Amino acid sequence: MDAPEEPPRDEAPGAPWIRAGEFLRRVFQKADEDLIFFMAGAISFNMLVAFVPLLLFAVGVSGMVMSARFVDPSALVVDFLQRSLPATQGDLDLAQAVRDQVTALLDQRRGFTVVGAGLLVWFSTRLVGTLRTALREIFDMPLGRSIVRGKLFDIQVVLVGGLLLLVNVGVTTGLQAAESYGVQLLGLEGEALSAFESLLAQGLAFGSIWVLFLGVYRYLPVRPIPWSTAVVAATFTAVLHELLKAGFGWYVTEVANYRTTYGNLITLAVLFFWIYYEAIGFILGGEVAQVWTMRRARRIQVRSVRNEGDDD
Repeated sequence: MDAPEEPPRDEAPGAPWIRAGEFLRRVFQKADEDLIFFMAGAISFNMLVAFVPLLLFAVGVSGMVMSARFVDPSALVVDFLQRSLPATQGDLDLAQAVRDQVTALLDQRRGFTVVGAGLLVWFSTRLVGTLRTALREIFDMPLGRSIVRGKLFDIQVVLVGGLLLLVNVGVTTGLQAAESYGVQLLGLEGEALSAFESLLAQGLAFGSIWVLFLGVYRYLPVRPIPWSTAVVAATFTAVLHELLKAGFGWYVTEVANYRTTYGNLITLAVLFFWIYYEAIGFILGGEVAQVWTMRRARRIQVRSVRNEGDDD
């Protein structure tokens, strides 16, 4: 009688914590193979380079479509940026510092022209190209676009992003109107009103960032990845983003003393660190989803082989 075959490592019996440990080991192994810290540095650099063009393009597109009496698009963009930053207090109020600088930049912008929009789109594509390259490594995809095709694709992504911003502005405005109506209907006031507004703001921030990550993971690679993989990646990264916000804000405010090292450049230094850690979280989200997908595919394959053997 033949001895039973040893189950594959992914299917080996064991306690859940053993399987979880094996999963984490594979995630970090793959992240190391994909040079996670190098990719995070590249994403951070291009985020800083493309930040101003992306911001001006987003506000410019919104301003062309929406009247001033309806809603101020720059205010919504600034609010989104502020919600995406960790909460800090005292002399180092990172969100407020960024808000002041961005508001000053937007107040000094010139008219939004077609030529200006073209230049903003061109410079903004650097970030899209970097994310595309990183996702190719994360999801183990071959080269699929030439330099020219890749640049044209990046331009399309920036333009689509501008259109999606308009949708986001419309949805946000509608939710704000619904919030006002709900507050009046429920008769909320005082602490109850503050709690309601805080919960709604947190929900909007999490939902916006989750949809953003979902679209990036799904459509930026050479070929669209499965929806299940994109959902896992977006959910992990969005949750990690919120945890990083809380942990990073606490560490910077309560533990670290950056002022001794960086002096007046403290806000800029902390912002650089925040973007870098966010880039690491983005890469880890993709790595987790890819490892989960490969292990799931292997389990399905093993079960299929076993079922065929039972039929024989």
